[in-house]
Parts: sequence; structure tokens; C-alpha cells
Amino acid sequence: MQNKINSVRTRMKDNNVDLVALGPGTHMNWLLGFNPYPDERPCLLLIGKEKEAFLMPSVNEEGIREKTDIPMNCWNDENGPEQALKDALSYTDSSNAKHIAIDEAMRSHFALILLESLSNPTYEFTASTIGALRMRKDQNEFVNLKENALIDDRAMQAGFAAIKEGVSEIEIGEAINKHFISERAKPQFCIVGSGPNGAFPHHHTGDRKVKQGDAVLIDIGGRKGTFPSDMTRMS
Repeated sequence: MQNKINSVRTRMKDNNVDLVALGPGTHMNWLLGFNPYPDERPCLLLIGKEKEAFLMPSVNEEGIREKTDIPMNCWNDENGPEQALKDALSYTDSSNAKHIAIDEAMRSHFALILLESLSNPTYEFTASTIGALRMRKDQNEFVNLKENALIDDRAMQAGFAAIKEGVSEIEIGEAINKHFISERAKPQFCIVGSGPNGAFPHHHTGDRKVKQGDAVLIDIGGRKGTFPSDMTRMS
């Protein structure tokens, strides 16, 4: 974790970024190996030039303290997050940040309260910092990507094997999801479109039964470990 945070700081220095702010989500999970429950309560990981800290809803404090020793500035529903955010900015020496990087995937009101707590900073999203680092996979990440791709291949074959005249789209989807689970992967999505339904890119798998001569579109993905898979094929 600390090596990744140090790498973020190197990217910050190279791109004149004073502060990186991440909400619960994939960026934070990549950096820390976990993220707090993502709900409407403002929660931010603030990475300054030398120190990092959390703005943390008090309801999540106990569970997160078991996972990290990053300092937390906690707030509750009665008092609101404003003072805790100011304290977190002060701790990370970021109260006067002029240029910040904001998690493009976090809730917009998280970003708004951060911007309101600073003195009219310029901002960008995370492409030059977290994004640039995440694009370069290490060996463990490569292995996990390959593993998920191969599981997806086998799940697709299970779907092909289930295609028979009179079988419903739902039944084909069940065969696919069953295979994902058999390899300890969590199904992420499963679209099965038979006949005319295959013309709809995001068709909702339904009760239509396969007829003789039908083309069947299958769009599936699963996740084992860090990365999900995604594959579309026609049978």
C-alpha cells in the first residue's frame, strides 16, 4: 500500500498536483486493498504531498480502523462533515492546495464539499495520477486478468453447450452463471439474446425460447479477485 501511495506522490510532483482526493470505489480499492461502504455520507481519502488522511463517517470508523492506520477525521450525522474535512486538509497540509486531482467516479457532492473547503483551486480528474499508475499492470495484476479471461472463455463455452431448441434465454444464462460460481468467480452480468432479441445491445435476458435457426448473442462477465472479465460472442 505505501509503495503505491509513494508512486501517487511521484505522479503528483511530476504533474504539479497538490492534493489527490478519492471516494470509495475502484481507485481507492486499488490503492489500499479495500474501500469503505459507498453511501451518501461524504468519505474521502486525501493524499497530500507528504501525508494522507481520511474524512470518515463515524458509522464506518470501527470497521476501517481494523484495516489501516491512516489517520481518520470522523464526523457524524448530527454535526456534519465540514469541520472534519477542514481538519483532514490541515493534517495533510493541503488547506491551501492550488491544484487538485478529484476522483471522477465518486459522488459529485463529495467533490463539491471539498471544493467549497478550499480557496478556488483548479482541478483535474485522476488521469495523470492514479489513472496513469493503474494503466501499468504489475505481474500479479496480469496473472489475475489472464485468469479472469480464461474463466470467461469457459463460462461462454458452458453457455454454448446449453443452447438447444426450446431452451429459454434464462436457462442459458443460468448455465453460464453456474459455471462462473464453480470457478469461484462472481457473475457480474449476463445478457442472452436469442433470435430478434440479439439486435438489442443491452437486452434483458428473458423467457424467449430458442428456435431452430436462431442466432444467439451472449454478453457476459465475471470477477475473481481484482479484475472483471467482459466478452460478447454470437452462436
